[in-house]
Amino acid sequence: MSEQDAPKYVIDRLFCGTASYDAVVGPGAPESSTPRERVWPAIPLEYRPPSPEIENALNASLVIFNADDLTAHVLQQTTARSKIGVVSRILLKDDTRYDFKSRATALEKHWSNIELLISKSTPEEILTDRLVAPVKTELPDDKPAGWKLDLGETRAAEAQRQLELLNLQKNRCIKYWTTVKPPKPMGWVPADGMAWKKVPRADLEKGDLFFTPYFKPIWESYSLATMDALFWIDPDNTPEEEAEYQKHKSEEHELTVLSLEMRKPRKDHAESLGFKGV
Repeated sequence: MSEQDAPKYVIDRLFCGTASYDAVVGPGAPESSTPRERVWPAIPLEYRPPSPEIENALNASLVIFNADDLTAHVLQQTTARSKIGVVSRILLKDDTRYDFKSRATALEKHWSNIELLISKSTPEEILTDRLVAPVKTELPDDKPAGWKLDLGETRAAEAQRQLELLNLQKNRCIKYWTTVKPPKPMGWVPADGMAWKKVPRADLEKGDLFFTPYFKPIWESYSLATMDALFWIDPDNTPEEEAEYQKHKSEEHELTVLSLEMRKPRKDHAESLGFKGV
């Protein structure tokens, strides 16, 4: 068989060897002359700065275990999922006072179940924001109704500044993605086993599946997606504007370095209280 006649792609199957692309995809659906409407955005929500409504929610100091105003889009714009995952894996000598581990484990399981349900929805439903039900609706006995965690003026100001710096970075990346090079999904998940037969073969080969509801994009993390964009210099900026942006970028870097430097003191303090694996 010549190289031209050989299958274009080979799909690795876990524990089952390989399968030719042709064997899985087949001829695909016939080409259509009907104008296509975009189903999936070219840039996912979590890569963008939060909308005003989402930013207001991010600023609301939510108590996520009991929050009745937490939404899916707010959750996407934060690192809450990863932080809760870390807490759920911490080894504790005695957690009877705060019950951190079991609460974090329950919250992680709760969010995973919600995410699974959302993943089975239509693209329109997935892209529409929705409330995320709390694990528990009742507050502890010592907290009044409507109680919210108060960070204090200093911490709230620090959090607001970090959000502002992140939004500046995201706006720079959005311009890069829309004018230079759009981000690409790592892959596409078929809605079911018949999805391959519902999409034209040419679209499948190019990975151009933004116009079909039969495949869902898999995006890499925001930090990985920005690798190219963060080193891009906006040609529309004046030297003064670019210098100002670089100043903000340096400020964000300093905050990141400070956070990393604080890891060991935080870890030592946590271990002194009986927490292990922090």
